[in-house]
Amino acid sequence: MSESLRQAGPYIGAVYVQAGAIILLGGVGYFVDRWRESFPLWFMIGIACGIVVGLYEMAKVIWRDK
Repeated sequence: MSESLRQAGPYIGAVYVQAGAIILLGGVGYFVDRWRESFPLWFMIGIACGIVVGLYEMAKVIWRDK
């Protein structure tokens, strides 16, 4: 069991990075929207950037093994 967890570790970490990036950048976008009264423009930009950052991190982990 510990060997399978060791192998899955980088992938689990990449999933946490993706979730964190979406939440963090979406939150930043939300607060910029509240400040500039432009909802949902910056919120959507923040979510999109979070998805891109998360997918980039996942791609680094997946392609590192090959």
